[in-house]
Amino acid sequence: MKRKSSINSAGRNSLWSYPVARQPRFDGAPAVVETTRSYEMPDVIALPDGGDVRVEFYGGAYSFWLDGERRRVYVGRFDYIPFASGEEARYAFLTLWREVELLESPSEVERAAALWAEGWRGRRSAT
Repeated sequence: MKRKSSINSAGRNSLWSYPVARQPRFDGAPAVVETTRSYEMPDVIALPDGGDVRVEFYGGAYSFWLDGERRRVYVGRFDYIPFASGEEARYAFLTLWREVELLESPSEVERAAALWAEGWRGRRSAT
């Protein structure tokens, strides 16, 4: 059963930026990969390898993003968690999204993202 989100939830007030492969305009031309913006969440798992995904909340008041090439999830400009594989980074990014999508303000989203990052750092230091 899908959770119900309110009108003010982060999930309803988010803008996604991600790469999309476009068909070539003529025979023999390579496919073009361009960044698109959407209010609908993309299928993060199906995006091209090394693709970046950014989600902005409440008109850009806060954002976090997946750096696919470096396999990092950023929760702040210089605050990121590195991962061993692209698959692990995508899973972590989706986990972070699930934790914040029903929250009601940028400050709640930012706080939850910081706690999420601390949790990942704790896991890494425990091993």
